[in-house]
Amino acid sequence: MDFDPFGDRLARDLRNYLSTAFVAQLTGETPDALSLEVGRWQAQDLAPVYDNYLKERQAAYLKMLDDIDKSGYTDPRHQAVLLWNAGLLFELHELLETIWPKAREPEHTALKGWIQAAGAFVHYFRGKPDAARGLAEKARQNLQAGAEALGYLINLDELIQDLQDLPDVPTRLKLDVSR
Repeated sequence: MDFDPFGDRLARDLRNYLSTAFVAQLTGETPDALSLEVGRWQAQDLAPVYDNYLKERQAAYLKMLDDIDKSGYTDPRHQAVLLWNAGLLFELHELLETIWPKAREPEHTALKGWIQAAGAFVHYFRGKPDAARGLAEKARQNLQAGAEALGYLINLDELIQDLQDLPDVPTRLKLDVSR
């Protein structure tokens, strides 16, 4: 049995609750959110597939929290670059959702495109190329329309190209923290 948050309710709940707790801790909303959520799930008698996912995600999240702390990045936009480069695309989506709704144009459109880009690759990696291509095209349009707001992404053009090509390994984003 595979861990499938798209076809299995328990897997979806586990992914969603853990990622929400990770973002709550990352943003400082709830400083111990991750350990509390992990503890809640560990108290259940989980099948190995769920327990393995829980352990893997906890380790990935703790490493990312440490990496972000060491980087000194406090801006969620900069933190999102680290999430993207670590392949934590669902979590990037969750983090950007904390700022996207209130962002003004053209940043609103640009962040929407970045969220869609993450979603396109999530679909691509789970073997849904048609869904990935459709979302990738929307992401490309939104990233191009709001590109000026993402000036801190040095290689945004490469990400936009990736959304056309959908490579197995997306471009690592490069960050200019002075912007």
